[in-house]
Amino acid sequence: MSLYDALTVRRRSGQFCLTEVSHGLDAFNLGTTATLHEDGSFDLHCPTAANAKYMPPTIPVLSRPCIAIVFAQLVVDGEKRGIRPFVVTLNDGKSMSKGISAQLVPTRHGAAPVNHAITRFEHVTLPSAALLGDLEKSDSPHQDFLQAIWRVGVGTLSLSATTIPLLQIATLIAFKYSVRRKIGGPDGAPLPIISFRTQQMPIFHAAAQVYVLQALSKHIILRFVDTTADHRVRHAAATIFKAATMRQFQTLHLELSERCGAQGLFAYNQIASQLSDFRGMTIAEGDILVLSIRTLFISDTRTQYSLPPAADPESLLAKHETSLFDEYRDIARKHGHRSKAFASLVLPRCLSLVEAVGARMAYEAALAEGVPKPLVDIYVTHTIREDLSWYVEAGMLTRASHMEKENDAFEAAFPVMGGYINGMGAAPFVRAPIVSDAKWEQFLKTLRVFKPPVSSAVRL
Repeated sequence: MSLYDALTVRRRSGQFCLTEVSHGLDAFNLGTTATLHEDGSFDLHCPTAANAKYMPPTIPVLSRPCIAIVFAQLVVDGEKRGIRPFVVTLNDGKSMSKGISAQLVPTRHGAAPVNHAITRFEHVTLPSAALLGDLEKSDSPHQDFLQAIWRVGVGTLSLSATTIPLLQIATLIAFKYSVRRKIGGPDGAPLPIISFRTQQMPIFHAAAQVYVLQALSKHIILRFVDTTADHRVRHAAATIFKAATMRQFQTLHLELSERCGAQGLFAYNQIASQLSDFRGMTIAEGDILVLSIRTLFISDTRTQYSLPPAADPESLLAKHETSLFDEYRDIARKHGHRSKAFASLVLPRCLSLVEAVGARMAYEAALAEGVPKPLVDIYVTHTIREDLSWYVEAGMLTRASHMEKENDAFEAAFPVMGGYINGMGAAPFVRAPIVSDAKWEQFLKTLRVFKPPVSSAVRL
């Protein structure tokens, strides 16, 4: 059986060992070396503890062998020839391979446990066939490095896409809890808390995000799988999607958790634990801020990536995006793109710029995919509120007119929102007991009970 077949049928597990303890975003400067021997084999070595690989789960588990793509600096005759990927057998499922050690890292707080590890290679001999690539010194080492790790973009997109079903689950839980939870109304009759706008806002915003960004995901995936496009442009598409989802989804998870009161604090109701997972996703497969900077500017030129143009340049979101780009281009022309002023004024705002591109693309995708108008209107008013000062400054809206538009969107959505949320298909994946009386009663039966002894007598 080939290595590929063994991985696809899960007879072996596979890991991607790129970053080091001391080299994350600057992995191009990693210190792990692979030195060519006269017989054609390689010596894979981490010179210091800081060069150990961080943090793929590499410890032996399930008696299943684990292999990895390990990135190291190729050294031939004392000359560094660029970063290369190597195929390395880490363990046989029971014991680590000779010269390889893995230290188990404590689990991430609140998140689903994964056996993250710090993996070190100490003079590990690799066969010549382990090298994925050639021995020649690269003329464009950085560009070749980016080409070698282009699959990171696949992870950026696929991992970001998993946030949509997670938000579907959280939205359904918060909605059903808000329908079930009641307080005394003005006339003494029980009133579900979903009746209040303060309860509706995060739930309706979340539902709108789900539908609109599902539409965006379809369009982004089509761009990403276009193999005729430059790999940097394809990675830019993945980054735009990640920027459009991650910060919004984290914020919404926090708000949904809060709207569930004390119940929102507990992992058994899913929302809080999903929020912890979101934090990891924001960093995984590339920190979103740094990805945004790389998406907007090629490091060694002033050439901007060719980002998708607006289908409707007259839409409010398109005008906002265009204006932000114009502002930052003016700074670049005035100070230069390598100046301190540019680094201080523009780089910290690159994420906001990519988010603006993503929001505009999401709006256009929602229209193209036929997302219901009440959901699109909620998405647009919510997005505008993120930078309302710009729209007011540009004379396109007033604070009062925006509040009216937002209120109109909620009023139109309220009678049909239950259908939108229940129609997301998340119910089979909801374990939270707070969504129904029956589930809550069943949950109570699983809890440990403390009672006084049956035979105890009351003493006066």
